[in-house]
Amino acid sequence: MFWIKGRIDEIEQKICYEVSFGHGLLTGDEGILFLVNMELDKKTIVGPIGQYVEANIDDPLSVLFVIRDCFDEIVDVGGEIPEADTVPEGCIS
Repeated sequence: MFWIKGRIDEIEQKICYEVSFGHGLLTGDEGILFLVNMELDKKTIVGPIGQYVEANIDDPLSVLFVIRDCFDEIVDVGGEIPEADTVPEGCIS
């Protein structure tokens, strides 16, 4: 589980993510939930360079990138933040 607190149009919002029995669950403030769910429904392509994935509520890393893209500014994060694999040196020029 992780949570992110950020700002959208100068309004601070918080969103939490957890996985239960293989399925992702989002809770939090209405504004950020609306934006994140909209991006998840569109199946936007997200992720770090070289590791792009389709946005998927059951994939913690893809949800992290969707949330990050929806906030104008990140204020604080907590919990178990998923990390992308390291891209081997020389793979991206």
